[in-house]
Amino acid sequence: MNWASAVIVVFGLRSQFLGIFGGMGASSWLYFTPFSQSEQAALDCLREAVFARDAEYYGEEGVESLAALMESGWLEEDPAHSVLDVERIVRCEPDLEGPGDVRVLEGPEVVDLFGTAQPSRDIVQQAVKRAGDGWFPPFGRGSGCCTTVYGGDGRPEELCFWGTTGD
Repeated sequence: MNWASAVIVVFGLRSQFLGIFGGMGASSWLYFTPFSQSEQAALDCLREAVFARDAEYYGEEGVESLAALMESGWLEEDPAHSVLDVERIVRCEPDLEGPGDVRVLEGPEVVDLFGTAQPSRDIVQQAVKRAGDGWFPPFGRGSGCCTTVYGGDGRPEELCFWGTTGD
């Protein structure tokens, strides 16, 4: 099964990508991806999968690919989308990322946000749910963040991407 079909066939259930909507507001997103790739490759596959999941909608609007959607300017006109709004992973200090960037959280920031250097899926989900009070990144600059999620054996298991879109 490829990345896109995992979302289409089993969307809403635990699959290679699990999209969780809600808990952070109408224009928010949270995705877990397998750890077997670089952060950028995982983001690229995730964006393709989300586009494929919604391909019928975009097809009705005359947009046949993610590249065509990005070139169309449609995302800039309607600011509240999803992970489709972002394009690149950056490593930088908090608040230095730009719109369209997903910042990798590392080191002390992971401990500050999750209470551990090796957060599990449950810990990340609970922390991101609390994001509505404004204390959780992204802090109004970049579109999202990602961090490594660890399994019960202490090994990296997933990447978690989350963020907000729009103005």
